[in-house]
Amino acid sequence: MAPMKIGLILEGTYPYVTGGVSNWVHTLLTNLPEFEFEIYHLKAVTEPQTIKYKIPENVTAVHELNIFGDFESDSSQKANLESLERIVSQLSIERDIRSIVSFAIDFIRENAGKNVRKMLKTKGFWNILLKIYEEFFSERGLTEFYWMIMNLFLPVVNVLQFVPNRCDLFHVPSTGYASLVGMNGKFVHDVPLVITEHGIYHKEREREIILSTWVPDAYKPMWIELFRIISMIAYRVSDALTTLYRKNQIYQLELGADPEKMFIIPNGINVEEYDLPPEKHEGFVVGFVGRVARIKDLKTAIRAISIVKEVVGEKLTFLIIGPVDAEDYLAECKRLVRVLRLEDTVEFLGPQNVKEYYPKFDLLLLSSVSEGQPLVILEAMAAGVPIVATDVGACRDIIYDKDGQCGIVVPPKDHLSMSKAIIKLYEDKELRDTFSKNAKKVVQKYRVETMIEKYRNLYLSLTSKKTVSTV
Repeated sequence: MAPMKIGLILEGTYPYVTGGVSNWVHTLLTNLPEFEFEIYHLKAVTEPQTIKYKIPENVTAVHELNIFGDFESDSSQKANLESLERIVSQLSIERDIRSIVSFAIDFIRENAGKNVRKMLKTKGFWNILLKIYEEFFSERGLTEFYWMIMNLFLPVVNVLQFVPNRCDLFHVPSTGYASLVGMNGKFVHDVPLVITEHGIYHKEREREIILSTWVPDAYKPMWIELFRIISMIAYRVSDALTTLYRKNQIYQLELGADPEKMFIIPNGINVEEYDLPPEKHEGFVVGFVGRVARIKDLKTAIRAISIVKEVVGEKLTFLIIGPVDAEDYLAECKRLVRVLRLEDTVEFLGPQNVKEYYPKFDLLLLSSVSEGQPLVILEAMAAGVPIVATDVGACRDIIYDKDGQCGIVVPPKDHLSMSKAIIKLYEDKELRDTFSKNAKKVVQKYRVETMIEKYRNLYLSLTSKKTVSTV
């Protein structure tokens, strides 16, 4: 009997980007050898990318789709405009998002795999554009409006034309463009679709769009609404919707997710792999493990370290371990280090084997402005390292566990509160020891074996048409 095949639809992650969701994907692949996986990777670049992981043997293929390219469907069937016309009419008259979602689902179901690009060249589509322009954007230039619409919908059009090969089930760790490919697979092949959210995708995109300079303010609500609608569609179409912690489910419920299809499956790690004895060392070592990226807000961490140094003095070391997301942000961080005269305190180590460094840390610092359920916190806890983390994602739930506090949670972008928390732990070794013991106990709830077993049960339950309550 052939093994079950899972179609894994990814967007800008595995196997070309390390950390976060990519590590989660690799863990899933390597711990479910009885399943075959076919990977579809959506990317926004045309250049060849370097694979950063050793692809497991149970991955039968890795496909790529450039969502901003000139992708043309092989289908001779032209997309049907009727559902799109109903969406625009609803938008213009009632502006009822939930009914728009229903029409959008009809459009995706009717047009999955058809040549949607041909539709863009029809008079009917042009009339729809003019109606939107006259209703909402008549004070803007028509040329600007046209190209803004094209930029908005090009990746949507491309993914709607793409149908993945037949699999027994499709799994998408996102509600973005990748979820539309997953829906195509579900509708065309009549198989289940699992959506997993680590962070809340539409919230993350909303933050990016608000801060962006390339989208004029007049068009930002339109972009934000698109990602909200895609999330609502994904929630409604999916056969199971998993996330990492309860707070995420609140956001999902607000957009109409069905509680009967919702499950919490926390991330997990190999606890024994990180259960490392501490190493004796001089001074006080604060560690940062993660990408050097704006979302990790390393600059707030550096500002906090500057204040901590006034108390700890030359005994303080701040080790930054992880790949660089953007060279310009790395340059900004290094410039800040120079301005604050921290060259003898802060070390940028780049990617390292973190297992060699957790035993050296007196404390792990996480300064992110957005997270799901950070694996680095779990890894540090397994090594008995106390945590100072921003109040994002599941950090509060993990660190302030009912079975024992493992560190201190502070507001995001607040370097003063962050520095006070670090100083408190520096000055109170007994508290650090307590947090260390609690961390080793609490992390047992986040074992990789538990996570894998829940996904195994979910896959089997959905494909056998049995109840999913075993999860």
